[in-house]
Amino acid sequence: MTDRDEEAFLAFLRSTADIQLLESCAPSKEAIWVDGFAPREHGHWQYFIWNKAFPWDVEYGQVDRDATGERQGWVYVRNASTAPVIEYDRHNFADEQGLSYGRVYWAKSWAAGPPGVNYDIDSFTKWYNRVVRWIRKYGKQREPGAYNLYYLPDALSRDGAP
Repeated sequence: MTDRDEEAFLAFLRSTADIQLLESCAPSKEAIWVDGFAPREHGHWQYFIWNKAFPWDVEYGQVDRDATGERQGWVYVRNASTAPVIEYDRHNFADEQGLSYGRVYWAKSWAAGPPGVNYDIDSFTKWYNRVVRWIRKYGKQREPGAYNLYYLPDALSRDGAP
């Protein structure tokens, strides 16, 4: 997704549910809670999309070791893997050697580990599937296949996009 694609994606998400965006890591607890996707720069690569119809108590952790020192003391969402959230990781649109594709992902119960999820998985599955159907409807694959990438319209039109 490009910035333009993200705007369309966010508008769609807001049409389906009362959602809240959270950055995965930020300088403070308050800074984790955001209204939209920030400009693509260091520290703004992963978001959690919380469907607020599903109760969740956010648990925070604090970065105590950071090899670069850039995020020392920052706060992160510690319990996202068991939360009623969809993870969105951005595409970095770097050169071919450093290319990192984005993803839209739900940890569900198999990745959550103990104690597992504590919300209605069947209802969340319906919402998640709606999100995935939207991506498949508006996105296109360059090569058809069950595990091949989907590009939303603006990303697909970018020069140099794979």
